[in-house]
Amino acid sequence: MKILKGHRFRLDLNEAQAGLCARTAGICRFLWNLALEQRSMAWRQEGRHRVGWAAQDAELKSLKEAAPWIAEAPHHCLQQTLKDLDRAFQNFFAKRASYPTFRKKFQKDSFRFPDAKQFLVDEAGLRVKLPKLGQVPYRNGKGRNALKLDGMAKSITVSREGRHWFMSVLCESEVPEPLANAGGPVGLDLGVAQAITTSTGEHLLVLGRTRAEDRRLARLQRNLGRKKKGSKNRGKARRDLAEFQARIARRRRDSIHKATTKLAKNHGLIVIEDLQVKGMTASTAGTLEAPGRNVRAKAGLNRVILDKAWAEIRRQLGYKTLWSGSRLVAVHPAYTSQRCSRCGHTEAGNRPSQEKFACLACAHTENADVNAANNILAAGLAATTDGLVVAACGAMASAGRRNRNSAA
Repeated sequence: MKILKGHRFRLDLNEAQAGLCARTAGICRFLWNLALEQRSMAWRQEGRHRVGWAAQDAELKSLKEAAPWIAEAPHHCLQQTLKDLDRAFQNFFAKRASYPTFRKKFQKDSFRFPDAKQFLVDEAGLRVKLPKLGQVPYRNGKGRNALKLDGMAKSITVSREGRHWFMSVLCESEVPEPLANAGGPVGLDLGVAQAITTSTGEHLLVLGRTRAEDRRLARLQRNLGRKKKGSKNRGKARRDLAEFQARIARRRRDSIHKATTKLAKNHGLIVIEDLQVKGMTASTAGTLEAPGRNVRAKAGLNRVILDKAWAEIRRQLGYKTLWSGSRLVAVHPAYTSQRCSRCGHTEAGNRPSQEKFACLACAHTENADVNAANNILAAGLAATTDGLVVAACGAMASAGRRNRNSAA
């Protein structure tokens, strides 16, 4: 089968190259907003009239003549921006996403080189040749920690994170179909106190912000708010805040990759809750006529949920299970934390505290998150026809390992 895999590296840009990257990202943002406004106006004025990608791409030449500074950005990056907008509209019309929004300055600055003929990656020399940027050194690990490009490079996306620029190289490779993973099934409970709890009783960490880092984040945000807009001091404060947030994001992303890789490799069936994170983290502020209740407490809970990155955990498990021959199943989350995993009795009083579960019917006691993970696993095994087969394979593999250990 063919798989797409991205490899991310930090670029070592000189001052001129960094300036060109910033201007290119700004031009692509301007083009996105201009094209989005054109499409929206055509829809409002002419009634369900759509301006497609081909029509907007044909206007690029005249746009460059009217605004010569747009030509400073590589042409392929401009075309890719229009293609990304067209795909966003396709997702909207297919009801897979909301209506595209305008992009803001200093938020998710990026641009893409979609044509493999336009760039060249020199892995031995740790350099990449990009249009108009020239030769750019990049960083990689050493020895076993060095990343190697798997397959043929298809595109390169350059993005800014904090004070630094990174490139993500998308590679396509053809690999044999993975064998069915013989590991035992596992249920996962995603929580606030413990990010990931397995039905086997293991707690996997997601390294978000600490309390000290929350206080520092608040200080940096206040410092930015006090600076005059457009001033150099505001730019410094914005860069300090962006670098702090980028460092936390890299640490969180690394811990999630380690946890999800471990789960996908060791288990043939992974069952999680079908959590609607977007709805769970919606604001309860309400309106002036109908103000919300417990708004501050709910906002604090939303911050913690987003800090644990439940959606990112599920996204990574989605493709890693395919690569490792495992299967991912999502079940309805209703009452998984109130149901006893031993007798099935469901009652809110079964959970007297965040950490403890004590069944009022059979007196079964267990860690509340582990009990919920077992309920999730049971629901997943019941929902899939091959769940029992996966469980049996996992049991046979465990028995085989025990026999080999005893023989040794």
